[in-house]
Amino acid sequence: MRMIVGGWSISTVTTLQSGPPFTVVAQTNTTNAFSAGSLRPNVARNPNLDDRTVARWFDTSAFSQPAIYQFGNEGVGILRGAALRNVDLSVQRIFKIKERYRLEFRGESFNAFNHTNFAVPNSTFGSPNFGIVTSAGGASTSAGAPRQIELGLRVRF
Repeated sequence: MRMIVGGWSISTVTTLQSGPPFTVVAQTNTTNAFSAGSLRPNVARNPNLDDRTVARWFDTSAFSQPAIYQFGNEGVGILRGAALRNVDLSVQRIFKIKERYRLEFRGESFNAFNHTNFAVPNSTFGSPNFGIVTSAGGASTSAGAPRQIELGLRVRF
C-alpha cells in the first residue's frame, strides 16, 4: 500500500490580483492643442456598475465629449478591470525500480480550475466596442489561456 499511496508531492502556484485601474480616453481631440497624451472625456456620474458583464463592463452613457477648446473632467484610473485568479498545480512521484533506476512521474495543470481571466475592456470613448471586454488576458501570457494538462515520465539511471 505504501508503494502506491506514499511518496507523492504536490505543489501549487496561485495568483490572485485585483483588477487593474484604467482610464477612458477620448477618440477626438477638441482642445485645439498639441497634447502630450490621450485626452479624457467628461464624466456626468459614477460609471462603475454593480452587475458587470463582458458586453457592458461600465456605464458608457456616463461619458460625453468635452466642449470645444476644453479638457474633460474624468480622473485617472477611476475604473477597474477584472480580477486575475489563476491556480497552477503539480503532482510528482518518484518510483524506485532498482538501486540505480528510478522512474519519475509528473502531472501538471496550468489554470487548473479553468477560470476565465478577462482583459481590460475597450476604453476609447467613441469606439464601437466602447465598454466591451473583447478578449481574455491578464498579467501573464498564460493567464488568459484555458486549462492545460501535461503528463510526463522520466527514467533516471
